[in-house]
Amino acid sequence: MRTKVIILSLVAVTILLLIYFYPGQKSNQPLKVYVIFQEDEARILLEKYKKKTGQSYELIRMSGGEASYHLMSINKTGIDVVLGGPADLHEQLKNKGKLIRYSSHVADEIPDIYKDKMGYWTGIYMGALAIGVNEQVWNQDPQLVALPLPERYEDLLRPELKGKIEIPDPETSGTGYTLLASLAQERGEEQALALVSALKKQSSSTTFSGISSAQRLAVGEVAAVISFMGDQLRFKNSGYAIQSSIPPQAGWEIGAVSILKGGNNVTAAKQLVDFVLSTDAQTDYMNSAFSLPVMPNIKIHPLLSSVKLEKLMITYRFDIAAANREELLAKWHEANKR
Repeated sequence: MRTKVIILSLVAVTILLLIYFYPGQKSNQPLKVYVIFQEDEARILLEKYKKKTGQSYELIRMSGGEASYHLMSINKTGIDVVLGGPADLHEQLKNKGKLIRYSSHVADEIPDIYKDKMGYWTGIYMGALAIGVNEQVWNQDPQLVALPLPERYEDLLRPELKGKIEIPDPETSGTGYTLLASLAQERGEEQALALVSALKKQSSSTTFSGISSAQRLAVGEVAAVISFMGDQLRFKNSGYAIQSSIPPQAGWEIGAVSILKGGNNVTAAKQLVDFVLSTDAQTDYMNSAFSLPVMPNIKIHPLLSSVKLEKLMITYRFDIAAANREELLAKWHEANKR
């Protein structure tokens, strides 16, 4: 009788281990994913993940600022994975003890610069801030047609561009915060706040997210914007007359993935991390979002071949951007009160 109990116990333990480690295992609960990039791009990846693993999912689209506020202010969200968004968002979550440490074996090939050395987040793409110009709008505007296209942030402060540009709001947009934080690291907080405040006053409005600025540029509602280049190239690839240039010492992002504490589906979350770090997934994402992959030896999309990464601010620190976020945004808010 005792032998039979021991055998049954061993069988039960074996079954539990197989359930936990079997790669194709799917949970009855959907994997809940906060997505900090475009929903259509995310669905391409998540549908392939679902097809590969059989795991269902729920997608919740948020801007970087929204996700930061939500995740910092609520202890248990039920969300399993944060997919995308600048690394400083994930670094902030790590600092607040919100993440589970997971170093995927797939990440071994990814250079150290694109991942957290402690294993709390890993980069899946890289993007650069750029000045985007709608050439059709520019050439049809009698005040702008004779001017050279802007190459520096300061060029957007020309009086002829008043009300004809747009920037994303640093409080709600990861793109906007990258602009403010990178300038703060390059020039100091005082100069950064002064420049971004001047750009805001020059703008027709400040958008909720970086993609909104790129959308308004594409349809001709403004002549120029600051946003991530990938968002601009997405519309250029669809036939819009957009010219993009990276200004000197531009800020940049590592779009990352991380696993949240308090989720209900850790095993599936780890499977998703493994999947989005793969060469196939990064190639798919590059071809839909036009962000640079972090995995080496991926053939670059033709629209990305002319990107001049040497213009980027190579000393930009995501950990500093994360640590200074609350204080820097408080100063921004104070400087821009109406």
